[in-house]
Amino acid sequence: MTGVFLGVLVFFPFLGGLLAAVTGKKHADYRDFLADIVVVFEFFTAFGLFSIQPFVGEARLAIDGICGMGLHFRADGFRLIYALVAAFMWLMTTLLSREYCRGHANTNRFYLFLLLTLGATMGVFLSADLFTTFIFFELMSFTSYVWVAQEETAPALRAGQTYLAIAVLGGMVMLMGLFMLYHTAGTLQMDELLEACRQVRPE
Repeated sequence: MTGVFLGVLVFFPFLGGLLAAVTGKKHADYRDFLADIVVVFEFFTAFGLFSIQPFVGEARLAIDGICGMGLHFRADGFRLIYALVAAFMWLMTTLLSREYCRGHANTNRFYLFLLLTLGATMGVFLSADLFTTFIFFELMSFTSYVWVAQEETAPALRAGQTYLAIAVLGGMVMLMGLFMLYHTAGTLQMDELLEACRQVRPE
């Protein structure tokens, strides 16, 4: 059952971002209210999982069939702390964004990628294997790029290009490293890697 809430933490912001963007085309106030609901719900879900984890144990969620390796998530001690901190940061940021975005253009886009980046960040923090970490880290890089270039001024666009280039190059290097690690150790599961590497090179 806790795995369902784990899935909500990761994927609900993606759905909320899309709904907020669609709603904002006609009603900006409804969009802002919907975004507030998403981040409040996200925070209380993270807080709830963090509160019950000592009693029910860690939550796990596996989605098979994604690129042959699947996506794997896990909510335990430090992962839940990171998720709770991220949820709180997005809660404060989103609540303050209404005033910050007043008079600015492209606010629909801002709210869309604000929530998409939240979902991607949750995917990074709650990933149980390095392949899932890679997928959501790249998603986070591309969605947060829009924040960098949000104002569309020349400096912002230059900064966005630099940011995107570093993200792409870093992602390619990371992917190559994951291929090599999987070939050597036979797994990318974080809780199996230490023992797998010991089998390759015994102490």
